[in-house]
Amino acid sequence: MADDVLNKKPINLTGHFLVAEAELGDPNFSETVVLIISHDDEGAFGLVVNRRSDISLGQAAEPYTNSPFAGLPLFVGGPVEQEFLFCLHSGLPDGNDSPYVIKLTSNLVFEPQFVALETHILANPKLKPPEIRLFAGYSGWTAGQLESELEEGAWMTMPASSDLVFNPHPQGGWKQALKRKGGVYWLVAETGYKPSLN
Repeated sequence: MADDVLNKKPINLTGHFLVAEAELGDPNFSETVVLIISHDDEGAFGLVVNRRSDISLGQAAEPYTNSPFAGLPLFVGGPVEQEFLFCLHSGLPDGNDSPYVIKLTSNLVFEPQFVALETHILANPKLKPPEIRLFAGYSGWTAGQLESELEEGAWMTMPASSDLVFNPHPQGGWKQALKRKGGVYWLVAETGYKPSLN
């Protein structure tokens, strides 16, 4: 039953991972796990969750130089508009998320305005901060583009989970996703090679 859920390709991939197939040659997406934030007839929007950069928020954005969050690492969310900052977090303990958030799954929230999250946390110093990931840029697909890539076998899909997003070792996220998928994908994770029946 669980395997059926993992192997089902939903029509709307919001709240799902795209996991790059081993043969995907695009350097922007090779060995990536992409969290789909929005998917509809007009296209899809997502964030690569396993590419941590060597730059912190304070280094990248002058307004955050003296912020308590200055040391947070930036992840490369994708090749599009890398001057924009996006945020995923595990949800505020008091439930007072901003009205702009998109709740994707348990303990996983997309916050398009990090300043709203920062302001709320700083205004409530007794509040335990959530897990936070910050992303420069995003991954985008025009209408029908993602569906075509799925038909071509560039991606496999699986339900999103917060533990892969907030993985303390994000560089291992692709292999972890493959192992979770199971079957032949376990072999891909171990060897980097996908056997073929051809």
